[in-house]
Amino acid sequence: MFIRRLSILALSAATFAFGAQAHALEATQKVEKEITVTQEDGSVTTQRLAVDAVTPGEKIVYTVSFVNNDATPASNLILAMPVPPTVRFLEGSADREGAIVRYSTDGGSSFAARDELTRPAVGGGTRPASADDITHIQWQIAGPVPVGAKDEILFKGRLR
Repeated sequence: MFIRRLSILALSAATFAFGAQAHALEATQKVEKEITVTQEDGSVTTQRLAVDAVTPGEKIVYTVSFVNNDATPASNLILAMPVPPTVRFLEGSADREGAIVRYSTDGGSSFAARDELTRPAVGGGTRPASADDITHIQWQIAGPVPVGAKDEILFKGRLR
């Protein structure tokens, strides 16, 4: 059985940017494996487990939890996370109410709406970007994020 070890350090630190004024956010990252469990009554539940090893095909959840520990509400937050090259992004998993979610296929140099992403096509021109092409995800949160408020951003993927 082929197993890959994951490390939170392997996922580059999420990047944070702010509007006109700087704010203090405290952030923590975690990587979990998402599994489905069938109960004795036949019902199915989803659970997240701490993980340091996963096998290809397993679902992984990358989460950055943050708290506004500044003295004022935070506005115009921009947070980004890389998608590790060994992980295939799962479509729709980064969607978040109250945020504009944009994606990058060029290592985080530029971001666009998912339906606007393109890549060079074989033979010339462009093609729509696939989930395999996504290298980074960016969330723009207008705010305000109240003082002391806790929140998180996340995306899911499958180990290649």
